[in-house]
Amino acid sequence: MENRFSKSAETRRNVERRLEGRLAKADARSKDVMDFQRRRQEAEEAKLLRLKTLRLAKEETERVEAADAAAKAAELAPAPRPRSKKKADPLPSA
Repeated sequence: MENRFSKSAETRRNVERRLEGRLAKADARSKDVMDFQRRRQEAEEAKLLRLKTLRLAKEETERVEAADAAAKAAELAPAPRPRSKKKADPLPSA
């Protein structure tokens, strides 16, 4: 026996089923987006790490080159002349 509520219950079940399907698709899209964002963030972190390593290597190279240049300049510089000692006055004038 069909009553006036049986059709609405069936309609409600159909709506719930469609909604569950949409939510499942949205969850799948959400997971895809989160995976994409995670991969993108990992790639960005790897890139930054690589750039940091390159920067540190460059700074170290420049530091070593500067130290070598300073050592070479010190070798090529003429030796300082010995300073003559000034004779001190035996009795300071007052």
